[in-house]
Amino acid sequence: MVAALLCAWCGVFAGVGGWVAGRDMGRREARLELSATAAVQPVLPELGVLVTRLDRSGPAARAGVARGDVIVAIDGVYVQDARDLRDQLLRYRVGDTVRLTLLRDRGEQTVNVVLDAFPGNPRMPYLGVYYTARGEEPADL
Repeated sequence: MVAALLCAWCGVFAGVGGWVAGRDMGRREARLELSATAAVQPVLPELGVLVTRLDRSGPAARAGVARGDVIVAIDGVYVQDARDLRDQLLRYRVGDTVRLTLLRDRGEQTVNVVLDAFPGNPRMPYLGVYYTARGEEPADL
């Protein structure tokens, strides 16, 4: 009985330790990706959301959005930061087409993206980008 309790106790510690280490490694990886992307795009605009990674099979990648692009507007509505981007996306439904205005190679481009369903939540629209706004932790939409 004592051995079983000891094994269970060690298992809990190992699980918690693995979870903490995994989160830490994920944050470090995101910071490295942000640094690498920022090196590609050294002069970031004051407004907008920097695309740090893409879901390769996601709607943004299919539409031509690339790593290093800065999303500055959705359907002509400018986004200042990640919160604005999320709030604008929540106004749409799965299957809607949105027009993203991007900064790429010091020029402005527009792409049309058909929104998918967010993995695990079929009612929430999904753009398929991992992003960061200046001074924020990377996240995904």
